[in-house]
Amino acid sequence: MHRITPRQAALMAIVGTLAACSSGGSGPSTGSQVTFSVGTKGGNAAGLSRLAFLSDTQNAGTDVLILDTVKLVLRDVRFKRVEDSGCPDDDSTAHLSGGGNWGQNGDDGHADACESFNAGPYLLDLPLGPGVDRAFSIAVDTGTYDQLRVKIHRPSTDSGDAKDVAFLAAHPEYNGVSIRAVGSFNGTPFVYTTGLSAEERVALIPPIAVADSTTNVSVTIKVDVSGWFSDGSGNLVDPSTADSGGVNLDLVRSNIRRSFHAFRDENHDCHNDHGSDNN
Repeated sequence: MHRITPRQAALMAIVGTLAACSSGGSGPSTGSQVTFSVGTKGGNAAGLSRLAFLSDTQNAGTDVLILDTVKLVLRDVRFKRVEDSGCPDDDSTAHLSGGGNWGQNGDDGHADACESFNAGPYLLDLPLGPGVDRAFSIAVDTGTYDQLRVKIHRPSTDSGDAKDVAFLAAHPEYNGVSIRAVGSFNGTPFVYTTGLSAEERVALIPPIAVADSTTNVSVTIKVDVSGWFSDGSGNLVDPSTADSGGVNLDLVRSNIRRSFHAFRDENHDCHNDHGSDNN
């Protein structure tokens, strides 16, 4: 009998939650299905068990960084149409700290400049080997989109947001935490957490075309964790120095924000179907 791994069970729960929301009319009735996957590195993992990639080892000089698990909380998705420049900026503190309203949205079946979906929060367990894990799906109105925006989200019991409260009931350790990485640095175990809360804007190159309601589009969100704990000069930094008050706090947060890429990926190999992954 095939056993379901904890990661597969978590992803099935995410898809089930989103499907329940969609049945309540959260997506446009005329929309096409866009399936999102997450990955950290390209390559074909065919013939190799996922158990072969339970950790990710990085070396620089005499330093050895091992990542055993990397989990992050994402909330909301927004696509910007190619022909529109009116997708509003929403980097205000109020917007990023709570659920917020992204203005024009995709829930009404109309062709807005920004197709937005106030969905989640979702806890994503990033696969540390080649390939991707399927995460969630949404219905998107027809159109051509050249930018994807998602939030790295810090859920909080103080936000007064019902979705945060429900999420934290299942994941209390993420109260005030958006990212949690567990591993070791030069043999010393660490647990890195951050309350980083930010909207990430990722160019879609080439733009993604959603043709009609019969079209299924696969998009991969690639998070390049290999550069998170790097000083930019080929050296690794100790994750314990990137915690609150640490000397590398801002460096690692900046690295995280630059690590997001998104592209069409119909064969689910964590590579852009049309060229460069680093958009």
